[in-house]
Amino acid sequence: MGSARELSNWIAAYLKYTENTEPPISYHTWTAISLIAGALQRKVYMPWGHDILYPNMYIVLIGPSGRARKGTAMNIGKDILKDVVISMTSESITREALIRDMKEAISTFTDSTTGAIKFHCSITTMSEELSVFLGQNDVKFLADLTDWYDSRDSWTYRTKGAGTDQIQGVCFNLLGATAPDWLQSILPQEAVGGGFTSRIIFVAEEDKGKTVPEPILTDAERQLRMVLKRDLERIATLSGEISFTPEAKATYISWYKDYEKKISSDHPPIDDPRFSGYLDRRSAHLRKLSMVISTSRGMDKLITLEDFNTADRILTAAEKKMPRTFGGLGRSQYSDITERILVYIRKMKEVKRSKLMQKFYRDLDPQTLDIVEETLKRMKVVKVIMDPGNGEVVYQFIGEAK
Repeated sequence: MGSARELSNWIAAYLKYTENTEPPISYHTWTAISLIAGALQRKVYMPWGHDILYPNMYIVLIGPSGRARKGTAMNIGKDILKDVVISMTSESITREALIRDMKEAISTFTDSTTGAIKFHCSITTMSEELSVFLGQNDVKFLADLTDWYDSRDSWTYRTKGAGTDQIQGVCFNLLGATAPDWLQSILPQEAVGGGFTSRIIFVAEEDKGKTVPEPILTDAERQLRMVLKRDLERIATLSGEISFTPEAKATYISWYKDYEKKISSDHPPIDDPRFSGYLDRRSAHLRKLSMVISTSRGMDKLITLEDFNTADRILTAAEKKMPRTFGGLGRSQYSDITERILVYIRKMKEVKRSKLMQKFYRDLDPQTLDIVEETLKRMKVVKVIMDPGNGEVVYQFIGEAK
């Protein structure tokens, strides 16, 4: 089966296809990961103790509206995925309609590992405006999405007629996008750090990756798109068990033990309490990503040491910027303006106090700025100095929160 693939690495080829566009590379990388996860559906799996892990993922691109080109990144991926025979659903859809679409997506496949015929209801949603898809503080829908992530053999729900119905083999794959400030209206405070957000990989950027004044789709890129489509269709034919090679499993076990030591000694990779739930699930995220990286490379359904190391590198890179996800989403009355000022100072590297007041005068008075200044100083992310030339206070960005 390996010789049937035209590309040696689907994600690498996708990044080549998208290199003459403005979105950050991270957006393109995680869009490609979501496309493969969607193509694999519920047909490929990894037994893990008493559980079975499937490659579906919840990925959300985070960035300022318009500036970071989230929609551009997603539309390029959607253009390829729409030509692959898998079930997709509209981003502006009600919970009831989505459940109906999921039930109508029922299909069968022959498990290449066991030879058994299995049912599954796999579906992918790509939502450029996550706020449209999730609605405002819709706790019931968030609970459903939390359940669907785990790809249960059977999911029971209450019908409009007050009865119950079941969907066999649920598998939901989500690629969404939103601005940080929108999360405050989408998510209730209690959802942050809990079940739903712990299942999401947030990919945060603050600006576009490059400036492309005149994007031109070349003949070579058009040809590459066709090859990407054909290989994604081949990926969609995979079924059965995927597993670590002995070398990769030994490395994973060593990684897991080391990771647990870091958590126990209070040295997590993301030092933000809002990601405590995510950190508990981090090993599962890494195994899911390893499954995708393996199938990006080939059809052998083996996670090699290189596959695992690649997955670890990609996930770690995303985690470095994850704390920017929630921005001002917090209980402090100053959390929103503190985050916005931090983002601005981080971008400018050095800012005069008068410039800050000019930019944020609608939301800021001198007393509030004093509070924000003290917060940033105690976080050790901003240094406050006095310009000897004019005696003005200057803020210097010195690094991420530790």
